[in-house]
Amino acid sequence: MNDQLLIVDRLEDLANLSSHASSGFEQAAIYAATQAIKSEFDALEDELDGYSAEKLSSACWSIRAAVGYDITNGHSKDQHVSWALGQISVLRDLIQERTSPEQ
Repeated sequence: MNDQLLIVDRLEDLANLSSHASSGFEQAAIYAATQAIKSEFDALEDELDGYSAEKLSSACWSIRAAVGYDITNGHSKDQHVSWALGQISVLRDLIQERTSPEQ
């Protein structure tokens, strides 16, 4: 895996793209890329603590729901995108905390 923060940035890009994805191809591409990112993190079990892993899972679920590849629980695409962006922001902060040198 490349730098974790770079991958989190790409996940954020996917969340933003999911709000505008209209064709089946775009939705499928966002779904596939989201799943690939999740798989990369899952392969590094020791790299994320439980809370960080939960944030990653929640963000990925919201992106999948926004593009129609997971259940929405009756919530709008915009709501799922908003949730994904919030989870990604927390995940980024957690990774930065873990990887920054002690002060």
